[in-house]
Amino acid sequence: MSRRDDSQWARPAPAAPGDAGPGGSDVVDQGHRPARGPAFAAGLAVAALVLGLAVGYGIGRNQAPSRPAAVPSASPSTAAASPPPAFGLPELGQSGQQCAEQIGRRLQLGVQVTNESATSVRLSSVRVIMPMGGLKQTAQAWGTCGQLPGLPDPRATLVSAGGSAWFTVTFRVLDRCPGALPVQFLLSYDRGGSMKTVRLPGFVDLGHVPYSGCPVT
Repeated sequence: MSRRDDSQWARPAPAAPGDAGPGGSDVVDQGHRPARGPAFAAGLAVAALVLGLAVGYGIGRNQAPSRPAAVPSASPSTAAASPPPAFGLPELGQSGQQCAEQIGRRLQLGVQVTNESATSVRLSSVRVIMPMGGLKQTAQAWGTCGQLPGLPDPRATLVSAGGSAWFTVTFRVLDRCPGALPVQFLLSYDRGGSMKTVRLPGFVDLGHVPYSGCPVT
């Protein structure tokens, strides 16, 4: 038997690291990517920062709220035409001074009013408001309690600025005691040719008014 020559099937020895291949170039291991240095990472960070600033600027510019329109200030002529702070306040007010006097079965109730306006006013008439009844009006006079009802004195109805005046209304008491009956007044007056009316609180109740045979609360 002839002996088989296996020399043609012999595998070449692996090249040592660093040996050149057939083309004279080094053999590179394709299984591993080369490591990237810190300069490359810094470049990526700078690019991301620039991109983020550009996007944020664009969004903020599109969403920026519009400024409200400026309100024009009032001109001196407009300010001068505006009403004073006290505009609309009552020109006549009840001062807090009251009087009450019994005459037989009649009862006089008086109230002092003060002119809080800057000009004189002339008192005109008084209308009585009695939510619970119990009284009947019989007379009216410009003055304090105890004065006999009669024609009003024209001088008594003119009240200067800051001045005060009295009016008194006489009632016939329908019940045995006036008790807790409330009495209010509507006072009409003339100021500069214009008629006006003011509502006065009058007497919250008559429980504190002395009346014969009736307890005072």
